[in-house]
Order: sequence, then structure tokens, then C-alpha cells
Amino acid sequence: MELSVVRFDFGLKYHINNNWRLEAGFPYEIKSQNASIVEVEPADSVQKEAMLRNQDIHHRNETYRGISDMDFLIGYSTHGILMQHDTLFAKFGTTLPFGKTEEDPWILGNNGLKHLHIQFGTGTFNPIGDLRYSLPFYGGLSGNVSVRGKYPFYENSKNYRGSWDVTYTAGLNYIVNKWLSLQSSYLGLYQSYAHWSGEIDINTGLRFSMASLGASIATPYNVPLSITVMFPIQQETLYDDSVRLSDGTYEENDAFKLGMLVSVMALYSF
Repeated sequence: MELSVVRFDFGLKYHINNNWRLEAGFPYEIKSQNASIVEVEPADSVQKEAMLRNQDIHHRNETYRGISDMDFLIGYSTHGILMQHDTLFAKFGTTLPFGKTEEDPWILGNNGLKHLHIQFGTGTFNPIGDLRYSLPFYGGLSGNVSVRGKYPFYENSKNYRGSWDVTYTAGLNYIVNKWLSLQSSYLGLYQSYAHWSGEIDINTGLRFSMASLGASIATPYNVPLSITVMFPIQQETLYDDSVRLSDGTYEENDAFKLGMLVSVMALYSF
């Protein structure tokens, strides 16, 4: 099974003064799921029809579209923490539960009913904290580190509690000239298990890391354009697929393996 995701992030920032600002993010996602059956042993027509019916219950060739949970944050920036021209930027806020959620897929699946593991939100308000520090080195070269965390602390109306996660980055930025700058960075993420009615969702729980290369270009009309390519380094699910169940079978999760990611961003100030 494959899942392709296209995400559009629309954001607004309002500068209250030189130190404080408000931010709101409005994501829209397109998720295309492609499922297929691989025969380990030859199957007759009756068996194939049964496999297709079972696939249709769990995973279908479908495309889903919708808004995801939004972010609302207040940010504060200050300078001169360790040296004259460094910057610390802190943001705190919450997600807003506008994304579509699903009923418990494990209960539906156990009863032979169609279900979906793909959701566009958690259905809860989740606190967010974000810290970023940048430090100039020499000339146009600077470094930066950041850490961001999100913590769902209660279940939604469908008995789902999302994962808490921590994202951390370290990178370099080099200003080539007034219209071009280059970036490279390392990104790591730890995501805990999500839960349905207090039970672990084995499709969640993840550790992964990525490396990225990017460039920002100044374009006419005060609209800078940034392009970033991210390459997976390592990915590990928290759930142990080798766990043996009481009936002698081995449970497997449906967690997706990450491929290369491409990000394009444009900013406009008014």
C-alpha cells in the first residue's frame, strides 16, 4: 500500500510590535491511497474475490481531501542572548480541531465494516511549544537550532487521543547575495503512540530523521520563494512487528515508510 500526500499551508502573521506577533496556520491536504494484493501462492477466482472484498474493507484506492487541524500561536523574539546579533524566538499556542476525524477503525475492522486509518485531525485542542535560536558565525553564514512539541492531553468524542511528538532541528544558512541564500539542516522526530479507548494504535509511534537541502530566492513584488528537498536517513516504528499473538499469528502494523519530500514556500508581506 502506498500513500501520497500533497499539503498546502496557508499562514497569516501579525506583528503587534518589534517583539510580539500572532500566527495562524491553515493546512489543506490531499491524500491518495493506493492498495494492491500480492499473491504469495496461486489463488483461484473465489479466493481472489474474497481478498479483494477484504482489501476494500481495510484499504482502498481512494483520494481524500480536506483541511487539517489549524495552529494558532503567539510568538516573542529577543536578541543578544549569548552574543550581540543572535536571536531567540519562542512560540506558544494550540491546534484548532478543524480536521476530519474517523470512528475507531479497529472496532469497525473487527466487525467486517469499512473503515479508514487516515485522519485529518485529532478532534482535540493540543498545546504547542516552539523554540528557535539562530547565531551568526561569519559573513553570510549562520547556524540555527530548534525544538517543537505538541501534546494532546485528552480524548476526542470518538475516544481517540492523538500522539504527542517532539521535532528538533539543527542547520546552517548561507546568504550568497541579496537575492539568494542556501540552507542545509538535520531534522529528527519522536512520535508517541496514539490511543483508541485507551488501547495503543499500532500504526502510530515513530522515530525518524531526515537531511534537507534548500534555497531561498528573492523574486519581484516582495515574494521570496523557498524550495527544500528532504531525504530520509532513518525510520523506526515503536511497535514490534515480531510480537506473537495468542492464536500463533504475528500482528503487523500499517505504518508508512517515508520517501523523499519536496517543500515549496512563498511569502508575501503587506
